[in-house]
Amino acid sequence: MEIGSNKKHIIFFIILSLAYLFISMSSVFTISQYFSEKEIAAEKENIRKNLALVRFNFEASIFMDTYLADSLATVITIDPNFAIQNWETIASKLLQKAQYVRNVGLAPNNVIQYIYPLTGNEAAIGLDFKTVPEQMRTVDLARQRQKVYIAGPVNLVQGGKGLIARFPIFSDFPVNQHYWGTISVVMDYDALITETGLNSFKGAKIAIKKPQLANEEAHVVYGDKAIFEQADVVYPIRLPGETWQLMAQFSLDAHKQTIATRHLIVTIGALVTLLLYVVMILLYRHYKHTHKAALQDELTHLPNRRFMISLLNRLMNDNKQPSFALLNIDLNDFKQVNDDLGHEAGDELLKHIAKLLQEVAGKENTVARFGGDEFLVLMKNIASQSEVDEMIAKIRYSVESSVLLWEKNHIAPSLSIGFAIYDSQIATVKQLLSQADKSMYAHKKQERLKA
Repeated sequence: MEIGSNKKHIIFFIILSLAYLFISMSSVFTISQYFSEKEIAAEKENIRKNLALVRFNFEASIFMDTYLADSLATVITIDPNFAIQNWETIASKLLQKAQYVRNVGLAPNNVIQYIYPLTGNEAAIGLDFKTVPEQMRTVDLARQRQKVYIAGPVNLVQGGKGLIARFPIFSDFPVNQHYWGTISVVMDYDALITETGLNSFKGAKIAIKKPQLANEEAHVVYGDKAIFEQADVVYPIRLPGETWQLMAQFSLDAHKQTIATRHLIVTIGALVTLLLYVVMILLYRHYKHTHKAALQDELTHLPNRRFMISLLNRLMNDNKQPSFALLNIDLNDFKQVNDDLGHEAGDELLKHIAKLLQEVAGKENTVARFGGDEFLVLMKNIASQSEVDEMIAKIRYSVESSVLLWEKNHIAPSLSIGFAIYDSQIATVKQLLSQADKSMYAHKKQERLKA
């Protein structure tokens, strides 16, 4: 049977299969990548919105408490003596309205003399800022700028951490040449960070920094300094006197669900692809089996009538094809074998002859069962009739000298063989078969006359 053609079909199927696997897997990865990127982009946008809300809460909280404290600074600027005389009343009003203010201190000549509430903050009374260089530096910054400066976070003398709004007080406002002292409004740093959602934020790592001062690096208010170097999001925090920056770096943990979903899509896609691939292989094998069964004789496994007619058509339509010969072989007295010994014996005889014909014909020629007890042998590349005669003699000797033993019965086969050599005079397969058939019957008749 056509080995070359089968090889071409197999190679084509392998190429098609590989292309299918490549395209399918690429499609699965592309689709999963598209949806995961889309999902991650949506997550990032949601994180940005949440960050903007946190930024607003942080900014608004500081701004509100600083604004309230600015009212106290105004009162002291207008009349320091009145403010001192009514210190507890004025300071208590501030704390009642403020959200994160822990205490407020009044420091004439930069020495804390008044603080509210006093309870818990006694240690701060009498503190001279000149003795604490870091705090004195922020007091001087507020005086130099002549406006509020937010310092911190700093470790407080009375314990804990705080952001401190420094308000410079001048006795000659608005000329501001005579410095009177300072007001320090301490805001609870930990409460501010917690309640504005900074330390519970999910989806990103957050850091906040203040502007860079002369000869100093930018001061980290919150978070890890490393976030500043590779921030995915930067938001300004506009506070009285200056602008801070909130920076965020998207966290891998935020995308775990998306990544897991993507892996699930890839896994399912790969399984579906492989399942379809297996189905395709099974369908192909079924097709090959069905195709082979349609072109193969079920009993002898030789090519059948349909295969041989198709092959002859191709050969006769190929202008480059050299001449060939077709042998028509008929098994004599086959009906008598079926009648006397049964159809099983007849089937075994047909298989016996099919095997012998294949052995004699060789791989270069094609043997087919054309129907019933009739066989065809296609001889390719025939140069002369002597080659055909030689092949007929070999077939006759091989078959007729090989007795089949069937249930103690010796079956000696006998053949009638005709042939036709293809040439330009033969126009159709039907004519070729008819010529070989006539030759076979002529031979059969001749043998009967001899008998």
